[in-house]
Amino acid sequence: MAGSVVHLDEHAGSPCTHALVIGVGKYPHLAGGEAPVADSDGMRQLSSPPISARTLATWLLAEYHDPGRPLGSVALLLSEETPAPFVNPRTQQAHEVETATIDNILTAVTEWYDRGDSHVGNRLVFYFCGHGVSQGDDMALLAADIFADEHNPLNSALDFAGLMNGLKRCRASEQVFFVDACRSNSDVLIERSGARFAGRSPLGAGTRPLDLPRRFHIPYYATLSGDRSHARPGQVSLFTEALLKSLGGAASDDPEGDWRVDTSDLLKAIDHFMRQPRFAGAVAGVQVPSVGELPVFVLHQLSGPPVVPVYVGCDPAQDNAEAEFVCREDGSERLRRAAGDIDGEDPESEWAIELRFGDYDFEARLGDQDVRTKSVTVRPVFRRVKLEKP
Repeated sequence: MAGSVVHLDEHAGSPCTHALVIGVGKYPHLAGGEAPVADSDGMRQLSSPPISARTLATWLLAEYHDPGRPLGSVALLLSEETPAPFVNPRTQQAHEVETATIDNILTAVTEWYDRGDSHVGNRLVFYFCGHGVSQGDDMALLAADIFADEHNPLNSALDFAGLMNGLKRCRASEQVFFVDACRSNSDVLIERSGARFAGRSPLGAGTRPLDLPRRFHIPYYATLSGDRSHARPGQVSLFTEALLKSLGGAASDDPEGDWRVDTSDLLKAIDHFMRQPRFAGAVAGVQVPSVGELPVFVLHQLSGPPVVPVYVGCDPAQDNAEAEFVCREDGSERLRRAAGDIDGEDPESEWAIELRFGDYDFEARLGDQDVRTKSVTVRPVFRRVKLEKP
């Protein structure tokens, strides 16, 4: 297998799905690194991207399911404070992971392109988590060795628009990109690098050959253009966790009798999570996920019923501060929020839980004389249960 490849299934058939996953957290030339430059525009080390990339790669290998395009390969590049092997959950084989330098990224991109180019029905999945900067439509994804070239630091960045343009010539007809990075400006990098240079790409630009089927490509961004994304130190990033929760069921629907995630519902579900205070905390509604183009097609099929976020609360909300909540299924208690579990910092907040698709009975008890009940069918994208006084 190629150096960056941690999974290659030569029996997956055609068409299939090929993924490239990159997580950059350790930046030697940013503040906190071994050889920091004098002015890195406030950018520092990140702990979340390698964790997020490992988690996404693990999900692809353990959960991703599309009968029409089974997983053919996963390539993984990381830059982390303490490098460790990646264990393929399918094979239990440990793989040494290449460092996400710009040269390794460019090599991985060309090899990924070639795998996707093997069939017109293939799907390409690209994921990047790390530092990013933007100006207009141009976006630079910063490799681990950013600022290694003191004359032009963006020589160690991947030109994201250039990557998408270069993939027009690839036979793979479905191309999905997840960019979990800031899209704000960097005066240091942009001023040094000159107009319309956003890094390097190994793929030459060009139009899609007329004998190929139309390309459906979707770039999902963690935030709006010009905004910053927010990570959680030592944890999976907000956007990536929202993405995985959405793929786990919140973005699914069953119009044909099975639970499928399409590209439009995926954006809707991610946006839902990013707006929820119980999920996103202080940045709820601040970091707004977005897309470029949004052709609609099925991206993932669940192997069982979806898991759905459920928010249980009283009306009025001030009663949440003293209510005991219970969730029952088929008459049996499933979950309970006792009075002692009330959030002391936000006592009026809703009870946020996750349940599989199905019918449930909810109860709020505020003393023996005030018991409120409601029966609800839980299904995607989410369900809010309001328990009012009888």
